[in-house]
Amino acid sequence: MTSRSFNREFAWQMTASQVVGAAAVLAEAATRGGPVDAVVAVARGGTQPAHDIAAALSVPVRTVRARHNPTDAMYAQATGRVWCDAAEAGPVRGRVLVVDDICGTGATLTAVTSALARIAEPGAALVTATLCRNAGSPCHPDLTVWNDLREWVIFPWEADPPDGLPVRCLPDPGQALVA
Repeated sequence: MTSRSFNREFAWQMTASQVVGAAAVLAEAATRGGPVDAVVAVARGGTQPAHDIAAALSVPVRTVRARHNPTDAMYAQATGRVWCDAAEAGPVRGRVLVVDDICGTGATLTAVTSALARIAEPGAALVTATLCRNAGSPCHPDLTVWNDLREWVIFPWEADPPDGLPVRCLPDPGQALVA
């Protein structure tokens, strides 16, 4: 299994307004490939950006619960084993945008898209989008905003970092990178 890559010099802090801005960037980028019929949130981290993207595109959002890391602790080693229940997403038809907060090793995105592909109707297309991608990941989402990060990212829905860890605010989102 591939490990995530961290310098451990500081942690990136993402603000709620940056999530909204990044979701707008991803929504616009997703439409360049054609209309999006639905958005699937990878819970928990993909929930907020997926809802923001779906609202921007006026499409339904569904949720797939997935679990990869054994704990939410910073720098916890990823297991490579992902549990998910794609049936929660309901019918998979048309062009579907699968959204998560970060692509650390790529194991979660791979597991979720594989599970969705197994239940997808013929002709369905899955497009992946993440707010961030770790530099150590061999997986490249179709769309991402902050790419090749080498520090831990603290999202607005997560606990504050431990005392003593320097924190820097991520730069504001620009354009989504297409893999």
